[in-house]
Amino acid sequence: MIQYFDWLPQLEALEGVESIENEMLLFRYKDVMSQLLKDMPFHAETMRNPHKFDFFIFINHISGSIKLKIDMVEHELSNPFNVIKLAPGQIVSFEHQNEFDAMILFLSKRFVENLLVYVNGSVPFRFGKQIGAVEHYEVNDNDPSPNIFFMAVQNCLRDKTNPYRLQVVQHLMMAMFYASEKVREIDNDNQPSRTNADVLSKKFLELVNLNFRKERQLQFYADALCITPRYLSRVVKECTGSSAAEWIERSVVLEARALLKSTNMTIQQISDELNFPSQTFFGKYFKRRVGMSPKEYRRVG
Repeated sequence: MIQYFDWLPQLEALEGVESIENEMLLFRYKDVMSQLLKDMPFHAETMRNPHKFDFFIFINHISGSIKLKIDMVEHELSNPFNVIKLAPGQIVSFEHQNEFDAMILFLSKRFVENLLVYVNGSVPFRFGKQIGAVEHYEVNDNDPSPNIFFMAVQNCLRDKTNPYRLQVVQHLMMAMFYASEKVREIDNDNQPSRTNADVLSKKFLELVNLNFRKERQLQFYADALCITPRYLSRVVKECTGSSAAEWIERSVVLEARALLKSTNMTIQQISDELNFPSQTFFGKYFKRRVGMSPKEYRRVG
């Protein structure tokens, strides 16, 4: 299995980490990483290998450079002023960094779900796999940079005498979504019907994330959402640019690639993990989509 990071309580104990227990935490990378490597050095090695998080992550890249892979796609950020958005279940590996520094915000799934209740469909919530994980932003007087929001959240979290810290942070995050260039582009499309489609696409992707190891048939997901496969595929294609079948296939192949690269599992074990009827069937499925056999990919991938 690809390792999941689930160490928010450990991070909360470190100096320089501001948090609201079990909901969110915020820290400056350089302030915390030295402590993390000293107290929990095993996490440094894990971060270099493909792994997953069980929470949402915003990374506001403010200096230095970093090379990372998100869902096995390499991103090399040699200049700052980028926001990296990661959703639960995405496959991530941090491969190299040079003088890298960032403000990093972790949000629990419950926090984000409650946030969606607040916005009540007025903001199309696109995150992680549905849009590019990395967004570059320009720093100018007319466009509020993410730095402003991160600093405001940090100041709010530090004020532990305020009994409404959580509510204040929720509104700050809503402001960040409303100010996002992605949100403005979508809003300018003037397509009110997209809201319901966005909700359906989000539910579909959540189902895929939970079930792709066992269920690869579109009918299963359509039945779970009480719609036809044809309608599901059309809506998902309109909202994300890829068909529902492509999302299912992509999840299976990403998991297979990560397991081949980051674990000692045999190809038969990986085939079983992904619920293929046989190793031979898995090999043909993988080669048809990746262009090489699992054995070849493990050797050169």
